[in-house]
Amino acid sequence: MKKLFIAALLAPSTALADFGTQFDSKFGLGLGTQYGGVAGLQYSLSGESDKFYIGAGRADFFESDYPDEYGLTLGWEHALTEKQTFGLALRTSTEDGRGAYYQAGYAGLEEATEKKDGFEYGLFGSYSYYFSGIHQSGFVAGANLGKLYRKDNVRSEFRNGTAVGVHLGYQF
Repeated sequence: MKKLFIAALLAPSTALADFGTQFDSKFGLGLGTQYGGVAGLQYSLSGESDKFYIGAGRADFFESDYPDEYGLTLGWEHALTEKQTFGLALRTSTEDGRGAYYQAGYAGLEEATEKKDGFEYGLFGSYSYYFSGIHQSGFVAGANLGKLYRKDNVRSEFRNGTAVGVHLGYQF
């Protein structure tokens, strides 16, 4: 996993030559992984064909009974056309224990153990469609596909299956 993480960080850096002295910065507001989780903000820098962004937001569904959970996303997109991009996103978020317990016998536990706060991170491939173009203000929608990893005081594991998500936002 460490090699995959390093490759994901290095691959977008090869696109920095695209920036030269011209770049365009934008802010966005939306829902989904590109915005840090469920809902959040995004700041991006775009060159001619590449875009780098950071998104931050709420990673839970605004449940009032539990502490807030937050997420952060770092991403890169490469323009396939003026309106379509493909990219990579690395998202991390906090995870509240919510007073849950692991049963005795789970993962070798001798007695029931309270679940403590932890974190989750995921690596995603993403596709985005910019309705007005990647360098223009307007709506953006897309999908992502990836793998999630969770860690808390008892377990550290990749989640079964593949994580699938959609994102919808507005780029100012």
